[in-house]
Amino acid sequence: MSRPLASESDSLEAGSSRGFQDYLRWFLRRIWIFLIALVGGVFLGLYLYSVTPPTYQSVATIEIIRVKRDAADIAEAEKIRMSGAAEMLSASERLRLPQIYVEAAKGQIFANRDNIVPAQKRFPWTTKHHYSSGDLSPELVGAMLSKWVTVRWRTDTALLDLSAVHTDPAIARDSLAAVLSAYEKLSESRVEGASEYALEYILDASSEIKERLLTLESTLQLYQRCIALSKEIDEAERQVAEMEKRYLPKWPALIEAKELLHILEERFGQELNQVMNLSQVEKEFWDQSLSGLVSVSPDELNGAKRQLVATRSSVLQRELDAEKLVYDNLIVQLKEGNVTRGFAGRQFEVVQPPTMPAMPVAPVRKTLLIQCAGGGAALGFAVIMLLGFLDPTLRTVAEVEQFCGVPVVAATPAFKKSESRSGCLELLNDSQSPAAEAVRSLRAGLTFLGTAEERCTFLVTSSVPGEGKSWVASNLAHAFALQGDRTLLIDADMRRPVQSEVFGYAKDSKGLSDILSLGTSIKEVLLRSEVSEELFLIPAGSWSANPAELLSGKSLRPLLEKLSEYFDRIVIDSAPLIPVSDSIPLAKLVQSVVLVTRMGRTPKGAIQRAIRVLSDNGTHPVGIVANGLPRARTMGGQGYYYSYASGGSYSGYARKEG
Repeated sequence: MSRPLASESDSLEAGSSRGFQDYLRWFLRRIWIFLIALVGGVFLGLYLYSVTPPTYQSVATIEIIRVKRDAADIAEAEKIRMSGAAEMLSASERLRLPQIYVEAAKGQIFANRDNIVPAQKRFPWTTKHHYSSGDLSPELVGAMLSKWVTVRWRTDTALLDLSAVHTDPAIARDSLAAVLSAYEKLSESRVEGASEYALEYILDASSEIKERLLTLESTLQLYQRCIALSKEIDEAERQVAEMEKRYLPKWPALIEAKELLHILEERFGQELNQVMNLSQVEKEFWDQSLSGLVSVSPDELNGAKRQLVATRSSVLQRELDAEKLVYDNLIVQLKEGNVTRGFAGRQFEVVQPPTMPAMPVAPVRKTLLIQCAGGGAALGFAVIMLLGFLDPTLRTVAEVEQFCGVPVVAATPAFKKSESRSGCLELLNDSQSPAAEAVRSLRAGLTFLGTAEERCTFLVTSSVPGEGKSWVASNLAHAFALQGDRTLLIDADMRRPVQSEVFGYAKDSKGLSDILSLGTSIKEVLLRSEVSEELFLIPAGSWSANPAELLSGKSLRPLLEKLSEYFDRIVIDSAPLIPVSDSIPLAKLVQSVVLVTRMGRTPKGAIQRAIRVLSDNGTHPVGIVANGLPRARTMGGQGYYYSYASGGSYSGYARKEG
């Protein structure tokens, strides 16, 4: 017996265990979608290139300069270059201020300028509009300028590169000129007012620094007292440790030393509490520092506090020294009357004036084609993957076996349907064809499942109509007969019988229904096939109103037992399992049930339901026939019709009889 149907969790695992080869098969099976999307992307790129107006770019370079502020002996005209990253980033950000672009829009360069708005893509449904600077407010023109102009700092230099893009090369150049003019104007106005406010600035700054100096000095004194107590505690701990090595615990000198140590620790705690409550800054520092020392022992906590006191004291000492240096410098400048020293007269120099672009920088045909083609390819690939995940069918042998938990005993190729039923016997038409080879593989697979006595009766069925079960049954019976086995083919599909036509007999020939309902003898309905002396046929017989009740009657079992005495192999072609229940009584009586599924067409749920129907009635299929695999040709035009070892990729035509 084969393994039963895989559970739903196993099915989910099967769906999630896809590998690279599965995705590759999805891609190759629907590669036409990818090619269409790719070619569509290329044509879209060509179209966008044809409707996109050319864009021109003007460039300029400036160098940021300043006068050194803290050197009184340097001449006013002497300049040094800025190299600090923070200062350069500050200068580049100033060039992005909206105020500069609004001032540039108000200047003479943009006064009554025509075609100020860049040209748009020339789509057939768009309308052309021509705007001049007089039609728009300075704020709106300034907002557009800010989008046209780009500022970039050359790392490790004092140079800023400015660029402006526009569909009009003259406007691109003038945009940079207007921005630089506005930036220079704002810089000069700042320098003119510098001396007026410099004295007030120095006085205010010196007062603030003086207050900070007093606060730092008082705080540092308290920390120094804590440091002194910390040193005394260290000395007392050292003496106690030495005495404990030489004296007993109750020795008077040792007791006195421990009491002194305890007093020093209490005084240190009192001084530290005073420091911690001195200001909000100190309170936040100690709360944050001690938050991570909750789980330590008291001795470790006291040691950590003394270490933090020393660290905090050194930090405050450095802050005090720095504030004193700044305060002394302000006092010197105030006494010398040098209140404007440190304010540069010019903020920048133009290294490269704005250029007049000669050729457009966009659109670049190659870049646009690559982007659109890449987008189309990505879209095509995504659609293929989505269709693969949404595909409700099974398309590979590996998927069938993994999903159903039933081995695939044979895989038959896809080919066009013949015009007549009699052309369905592949071993008779062309014994060397791929279809004939598939039939031999099916015969071998079923033969080796057991001895002839154990595998005498075979039921060939499917989940739903149109999967090719009748084609499989007729060819399997013919293959057994050619092997020398005395074979009987019974057409038990009384709703859509086809086997009489396949072997060239009248459609209304007497058959199985006549035996079961009217008691007709076997000799009257048994037909010898003309294609092989060892092949016999029992047609479906006369029309029956209720085939399910007829097949579930008591006379079917004795009939099969009697036929088994005269035939080596009995192949039964039955109705599909899901639409009707005709095949269920037969499945209980035969030794082997073969389930036919059409790759790329039968839904997974139908296959799962069919196997469950068999399982609920006490039987399981011995194998599955994967019908409808596509042909795969070699360079010489001949080859295997599928890649069975790798799982194959299945789609296309298949035999649909039954």
